Amino acid sequence: MPKVSIIVIIYKVGAYLSQCLESLMNQTYENIEIICVVGKGDIVCEQICEEYSKKDSRFVVLVKEPQGTAVARNQGLEAAGGDFIGFVDGDDYAASDMIEVMVEAALRTNAQISIVGKYYAYQNCIDGDTANTEQILNCEQAFETILYQDGFFLHIWDKLYRRELFEGIRFPVGKLVEDRQIACKLLMQADTIVYNSASKYYFRVSEDSGSRVEKNLKLSLQADYEFCDMIQKRFPGLCEAIEFFLVYENMSVIQNSILFGTYSKEHDREYLDYVRQHAKNTFANHRVSKSIKLKMLLCNYCQPVFHYLTTSRRKKFLKNHISFTLGADWESVFSKQGVKS
Repeated sequence: MPKVSIIVIIYKVGAYLSQCLESLMNQTYENIEIICVVGKGDIVCEQICEEYSKKDSRFVVLVKEPQGTAVARNQGLEAAGGDFIGFVDGDDYAASDMIEVMVEAALRTNAQISIVGKYYAYQNCIDGDTANTEQILNCEQAFETILYQDGFFLHIWDKLYRRELFEGIRFPVGKLVEDRQIACKLLMQADTIVYNSASKYYFRVSEDSGSRVEKNLKLSLQADYEFCDMIQKRFPGLCEAIEFFLVYENMSVIQNSILFGTYSKEHDREYLDYVRQHAKNTFANHRVSKSIKLKMLLCNYCQPVFHYLTTSRRKKFLKNHISFTLGADWESVFSKQGVKS
């Protein structure tokens, strides 16, 4: 039974932390250490972590000055002693057999990275894949899956890594959306990746303000271009997949602008231009679904319909999915855009 180090980043998540730590303490795979990196001064989280460390010696509590997720993850890596390393955010939680499933698959397939599916946890419901299918992928196939959004993505927390992959790799300090860059580098080093589609990780969905969502989406898009450059150099055969992925991500930024009322042709010119310039190739790509091709056509040639569908679908979605922290007055936003309740 190889040892597994689970690094938990904790800051201002007191309302959800006990559920997170309880889910890790009760894992069916027992040879684990749970490294809690707590932002100093967060008294509630410090106390909760201390309580769990007294109940279970597998908890290691590191109280550090809050300097962002990259620094905290690096501090956790320095303390980790496991053969495998995984990450869990302090406001998320795991199915009781998550680590067992990941370790078993990694050992059976001799994979350097083991991946599981995820649930999206809302206040009133949980969305996720209940299927239980397994794929054994090489590095290029894994990136193709990511680019076509056929399963997992460049998250750091739905994966279990063999320790040696982190030799010479640390999270870049002072850079937002740093997990995509590191997840990309780690995948680049893996010969074998095993992916089990069964949802085992519970990602808690919360809403932020429109300005913060817009900023994060733009930062994410910048990170997308960076990791796509890395993939293009290593796997030039994935150029069609890269082109589709960047069209989709640019459309996502446009839709965000529509939802938060900041859209204009001037404001979103660079994203509109990218979608338009790459529409022909994307439309000819047989891997792209008809629904996305239709969305792309509406974005380019029938923007009033594109705007209406974007806002009305979001409104319908929000009626059935209540996020944990609502930072946006969606009713006001929709009202201003002419979408009636």
